[in-house]
Amino acid sequence: MRHKILVSSVLLGRCRVLSTECASHTGYSSVGTGLIREKESRVSVRYEKGLPIVTVPLPSRSEMCQFSLRPISDTVGTLCKSLSDEDKGIDFVALYSQDGVRISNSTSIEHLLQFQNFRLRINDVFYDVEAPPCENLESVLLSNSSEKLRTLDDIKVTVASLHAVLNVDEYKLDRERTLLKRLEETKVALKPLEEKKRIIDEECEKRSERVLWAGFAAMGLQTGIFARLTWWEYSWDIMEPVTYFATYATVIGTLGYYILTRQQFEYPTARGHVFFSHFHKIAVKHDFNIERYNQLKQLVEEIERDLGRLRDPLYQHLPAKRLFHLMQLEKTKKEWAAAKRPEERN
Repeated sequence: MRHKILVSSVLLGRCRVLSTECASHTGYSSVGTGLIREKESRVSVRYEKGLPIVTVPLPSRSEMCQFSLRPISDTVGTLCKSLSDEDKGIDFVALYSQDGVRISNSTSIEHLLQFQNFRLRINDVFYDVEAPPCENLESVLLSNSSEKLRTLDDIKVTVASLHAVLNVDEYKLDRERTLLKRLEETKVALKPLEEKKRIIDEECEKRSERVLWAGFAAMGLQTGIFARLTWWEYSWDIMEPVTYFATYATVIGTLGYYILTRQQFEYPTARGHVFFSHFHKIAVKHDFNIERYNQLKQLVEEIERDLGRLRDPLYQHLPAKRLFHLMQLEKTKKEWAAAKRPEERN
């Protein structure tokens, strides 16, 4: 009997211990569950390497899941779609402001995070979300924007370089053919005018030479007359005032020339004035259009200048050694031409 009572007391003690352990285990699990639920009930936002990371509890598996977002390109709709794709148990997901107004799916993540505080609804559960401070957000967004702009600039430069490699040579050839065709057409239109101008130039040259020789003859005749009157007919005392007034009349004539032409009286300029004044008179006689001729000559110069710039070695993307060789060759040609000019003059 005593043995049975002892066994019963031992069993009772063990049952009490087991019940205490079970109670303690039950309390621990309830505390753990409370912690899990407390963690699950929070939605956090943080930044890693410049990107916002949103941590959201998933209702089906009761676990936390983080989503990486891009502030500029992603929207609220992107976040909602990512949540629905991640957990098929989510039937409804939306975001609301603190006033209970729903935020549209087209709102960018950049603007969403500027709200600082908003609410996330998953099915029938609402979560309060607190975004980072505005200063940190602005700095992150600015860094993201600058990085994106730098990336876009790099892409633009790469595309431009690729386009140049693929199309510039073909464009240059097509442009050169077009310029050569225009140059040929312009020279064909200019050729009859050049023939007329050559004839007019010859006549004007002869006229200028005749005027110069006539002036020389007049000055020689004047000198002879004054010499005759001074040493044979009269004396220097009588001819001195005459020569003075003749010299002064020449000064008055040069002043009148300047007033009319606005050019200093020099023999080359006087000859050019005679040449061009007679040229305009003869041009009307030969039906020579001076304005048309000047336009065509200017067009030829522009086309030749464009061709020279198009054929410039600096625009051909040649190696540095080849460019240096061409530059030296061009320099030698210029020096040879400069040394040859004095010889031709002599």
